[in-house]
Amino acid sequence: MKNIVKINILIGFLFIVSLYEVNAQITSDSSVVNKEYDNLGEALENPKDVYRLNLSDQNFNSFSDSIWDKFENLEYLSLKNDHLKEIPSGIGSLKNLKILDLSNNDFKVLPQSFSRLENLREIYLNDEKEMDINQSLRTIQDLPNLKKLHLENDNLNALSNNIWGEFENLEYLSLKNDHLREIPSGIGNLKNLKILDLSNNDFKVLPQSFSRLENLREIYLNDEKEMDIDKSLRAIKDLTNLKILHLENDNLKNIPQNLLQLTNLESLYLNNNSFKEFPIELKKLKNLNYIDFNNNQFKLNGQNFQSPFMGPGIIINF
Repeated sequence: MKNIVKINILIGFLFIVSLYEVNAQITSDSSVVNKEYDNLGEALENPKDVYRLNLSDQNFNSFSDSIWDKFENLEYLSLKNDHLKEIPSGIGSLKNLKILDLSNNDFKVLPQSFSRLENLREIYLNDEKEMDINQSLRTIQDLPNLKKLHLENDNLNALSNNIWGEFENLEYLSLKNDHLREIPSGIGNLKNLKILDLSNNDFKVLPQSFSRLENLREIYLNDEKEMDIDKSLRAIKDLTNLKILHLENDNLKNIPQNLLQLTNLESLYLNNNSFKEFPIELKKLKNLNYIDFNNNQFKLNGQNFQSPFMGPGIIINF
């Protein structure tokens, strides 16, 4: 019996030691993965240990293509604000790259090698005044894991309709601050799109093809001074998964009629508009539980608090 007890104690001790070693290994691995390098020379000393590389704001003139295949475990790369006139084609060899930020550079097209970035999930192409957007998008349109695409403040004149059907796995798209006079109807082909930001553009109406965005959950239509809001909402009024709507800083004075058709809405952002009184008709939106009315032209009084609309569970921000 004593021998059995000793054996059990020994097994327990060995188990605790083993568990400690496993936890220590996990902690060590985690610190390696989360460490972010911002010096290329330091990163090249042990490139296999580099998972995050941030070379933003360093004004590189160019990079040697031969260095990139050394970073076989790299998952995050930022070359933001480096004013690169050409993006290194060697980046296409980063087989584990998941997030890439190329914002605010001076290149014209993405290299064809980017079509090999099969694990890329998110790419930032903001503030690219020189970029040929349609050609660059064709380079990455077939990436199987691309979920998020940022095309903000690119001063775009036009976007091709024909490319969007190829981004079949895209879940997030931002075309914010692009001064688009027309929104491509081809975006309606993005069957898996969940979040769409079209804020601060110059279009008049959303294309009717948006009625096919059956998985769209949230849409930003802020700062739209040219948009016919009611007609635009007609294109999305039957989307059953649309839960969050942003109509901020749109100079709204009244609730558009088609907004009341969005019966599945849960959150509504109407801040920075021109409402002079609380729109009681919003009570028709039975699933609404959050409204943002901050920075409008009316003040809440006691009578508003007694409104039947102000029921339990509804949060209203004034």
